[in-house]
Amino acid sequence: MLSALFPAGLLGLLSLIDGIDAQQDDLGKVLESQSNLSTYFNLIKKYPEIILKLPSYEGVTIVAPSNAAFENIPGTQLNGIWNESDPSIAIPLLEYHILQGTISTGALQPGPSVLRSSLLENPAWTNVTGGQNVMVNKQPGDVIVFTSSKGTRTTQVKGDIRFAGGLIHVVDNLLIPPARLENSTETFGLSAFLGALYTAKLLPSLSEKRNVTIFAPRNDAFQRVAGYLKDLDEDAVRNLLDYHVVEGRVVPSSGLTNGSSLYTLTDQSLNVIRSGNNLFLNSAQIVQPDILLANGIMHIVDNVLNPNKASAVPNPTAISQAPVYPESSASGMPFTSAIPCTGVDNGHQNYY
Repeated sequence: MLSALFPAGLLGLLSLIDGIDAQQDDLGKVLESQSNLSTYFNLIKKYPEIILKLPSYEGVTIVAPSNAAFENIPGTQLNGIWNESDPSIAIPLLEYHILQGTISTGALQPGPSVLRSSLLENPAWTNVTGGQNVMVNKQPGDVIVFTSSKGTRTTQVKGDIRFAGGLIHVVDNLLIPPARLENSTETFGLSAFLGALYTAKLLPSLSEKRNVTIFAPRNDAFQRVAGYLKDLDEDAVRNLLDYHVVEGRVVPSSGLTNGSSLYTLTDQSLNVIRSGNNLFLNSAQIVQPDILLANGIMHIVDNVLNPNKASAVPNPTAISQAPVYPESSASGMPFTSAIPCTGVDNGHQNYY
């Protein structure tokens, strides 16, 4: 019984959540019935304060790692970080596995990933208003994938297990709270973009802004116009990069609608163009969408955006879009010399 496992009265609180059938089994009983969730169940019993938060939401979705998922931790980004006896680590990670609202994966339609907020709001781990996000996607063959830090994929092995406060989905790996911008750009090989941010002295301040959407050009985009970029001073580089950042909104690719505009830090707009399955910002194509960050989301694009060419439009039939700066290469990857030799500053979490 849940009432025997958690603080007195918690079962009654759970039964009062609007829209949830109080006749369904309580969380403790359901978790106890799932033999492959014994590790997760023991953690929930160890940190019952997490469950006390549930009545604040009209139903929740628990993404519950299987026993095997916890055994897999040494092969993940959490190796050397996870410590079930340290509440400053265990509680935020457990909160990240509880999504606000009930999400039936059986009812999901195949298509673009959708963004869902978790219970994780601890400022040591996230700078996103209303709870750090998780991407959820139904792929061909009814495969359900949850995506977290640095594109980490977590696959559902059993879904839509009902309890009196919502739904449980069993998954094969732990979700990992998104990393800082500096760390994520390194992972995705965006060394020129990272170096440009350091050149313009936009770090660490950009990583500490709340709710950002960043369009990060890949290395070959910088390389194609390196001859032009090498002559820019710090202010010009900063203005260029500011045109790649939207503040105050976390916009996944599914939220980029054809004909809409996004206002950047330069107070100029980026125009969203959708052609078939391809998405463009002005004439730059998104080639890798939806990389979650500690303070928002990042999309990788195939061109460096130009605030003086805001009217640029794509050629949807082209394999690669033409640069919107004078095309001139230079030896070496631009801006990378500005990256600190000691590595990027990843904040107070080792991976974060």
